[in-house]
Amino acid sequence: MSFTMKEGGFGVGDYVAFGVLCASSCAGGVWYSAIGSRSKAVVDIKDYLLGGKAMSTFPVAMSLIASYVSGVTILGTPAEVYNYGTQYWLVIVGVTLSCVVVATVYLPVFCTLRLSSSYEYLELRFNRHVRAVASILFLLDEVLFLPMVVYVPALAFNQLTGFNVFAVGGAMVVICGLYTVLGGLRAVVWTDSVQTGVMFIGVVLVAAAGTLAVGGFGDVLSIAKESGRLDLSNWSFSPYERQTGWGAVVGGFLYWTCFNSVNQTMVQRYIALPSKRKAITALAIFCLGAILAITLCVWCGLAAWGAWVRGGCAAAGAPLVDDRLLPAFVTYVADVQHLPGLSGVFLAGVFGAGLSSLSAVLNACALVAVEDILHGWLRLRLRPLAEGILARSVTAALAALSIVMLVVIEKLGGVLGVATALSAIAASATCGMFTLGMSCWWVGPRGAVWGAGAGAALAGAVSLGTQAAAAAGLRAPPLAVSAACALNATFASQHDELDPETIFPLFRLSYHWIAPLGLIATLTVGSIVGWFFDKRDDSKMDAELFTPIVWRFLPREAHENSGLTRRALNTKNVDSPTPSVPLILGQVSDKIEMNGETSR
Repeated sequence: MSFTMKEGGFGVGDYVAFGVLCASSCAGGVWYSAIGSRSKAVVDIKDYLLGGKAMSTFPVAMSLIASYVSGVTILGTPAEVYNYGTQYWLVIVGVTLSCVVVATVYLPVFCTLRLSSSYEYLELRFNRHVRAVASILFLLDEVLFLPMVVYVPALAFNQLTGFNVFAVGGAMVVICGLYTVLGGLRAVVWTDSVQTGVMFIGVVLVAAAGTLAVGGFGDVLSIAKESGRLDLSNWSFSPYERQTGWGAVVGGFLYWTCFNSVNQTMVQRYIALPSKRKAITALAIFCLGAILAITLCVWCGLAAWGAWVRGGCAAAGAPLVDDRLLPAFVTYVADVQHLPGLSGVFLAGVFGAGLSSLSAVLNACALVAVEDILHGWLRLRLRPLAEGILARSVTAALAALSIVMLVVIEKLGGVLGVATALSAIAASATCGMFTLGMSCWWVGPRGAVWGAGAGAALAGAVSLGTQAAAAAGLRAPPLAVSAACALNATFASQHDELDPETIFPLFRLSYHWIAPLGLIATLTVGSIVGWFFDKRDDSKMDAELFTPIVWRFLPREAHENSGLTRRALNTKNVDSPTPSVPLILGQVSDKIEMNGETSR
């Protein structure tokens, strides 16, 4: 039986499997929604946004994985491997290194200060305007990321069932928005943990059944090896090659450090745990889960390639293929192996990944809107009930906006490229601002803002330029096909040629290098501007505002003022009038572990 990339269809067993798994994955969210919608929980804004800072380690770790592994990852990675081989798999080395850096450089600062929002740090280290810049970058990034998270699973559902993309996307947003609006972080974390499990079940089943459909583990590897798709030896230093070892390892390391270290979606989960040790444990579980997810998706791409070659190399399945590869392959495997319900389980996994990423973004955006924009920048504090309603209103508004943006994405395909560009801008610029604050004591507000502006401008220009070049027809050529396929009369190249020399060099960069380029620009410009134009503010010289790695190099004032910021925060929270913010930190112990000792 040939694999043609045109497969589709959904049987009764698929609908049953999909319905049962989706219902079970959302059950926790519905339960917490029922608990969280009571009037007492509406008032407790901090419990809504941070789960009372007393969440359990394993569910938070699963939620971290869910924040990373979206439907874009599940559908995009197999297509990348199908077209360009397993060189991309080396990104797991970068992910591992990024987790080590996050645990040793960034996490100690956040866990010591026990902040409600990661961007609150920027106000403590610089000023509230720097905090506002980072917060607005984050919100703009997520507004364009939300419809991507919704659109990909809806597109998969459309291919398998024929249902309208907008109807599916709307139903997905309503379900997710409901339990996120009512249940807050507790509902998001517990639902994410179940949905992550469903996602892994779906991908594992597809990988196993797909391997059997091709003929076994050895057959998949031999077919991939014949066409060069198992080759990990490309360690070229050229930034123009789409996949190289250096690009996957170094580029992946810097990109995921930007994402894992200071992004509110991730930090919100770190600080929802009661101690630094538990946060590091959750980060370690996340690292293992991310490696497993990437490896499974890479294997699915190899299995799909083996099925295409073994089935006669149908012209419709010739590289370059798009993100419809895996849904088509799942249907093919279900037919060959006679597995009714496999498509339903897979689609439930894709939906689970999409729902978990969507809920994580919605909850993080609500926290940023309340803590960073309302409290931090505008200096407004409403009654607790009003703030709880505001946070839920922001979540509901963003959920509705993501539905509207589906129309824009469908009409203007370039919006996906714009969203990718903005993701690189926000990740590199904000990580650079935090890194400057935590490691460069001579940098002040001017250096932070100018550095972020330079990094954002460079990353944005390169990102938009690469998208424009792709729209003009610039494509990295796929790896060669097998000799048997090359002799097949039905085979024909499916990609157009465009002379790369006609494109501006920066616009030909591999996507691995865009965020690192913005990060380096932020750090370089910020350091120079800070050295020449910022004046040292001794009130900002507190050792706890800097990563422990640079403590030995800090000025004497920083060590003398160590702990002043944290104690001022604790005093401020304890002494705040009860009617205004009674539940901000009142239910959370202010004891912090420092070097094995407990301080207050």
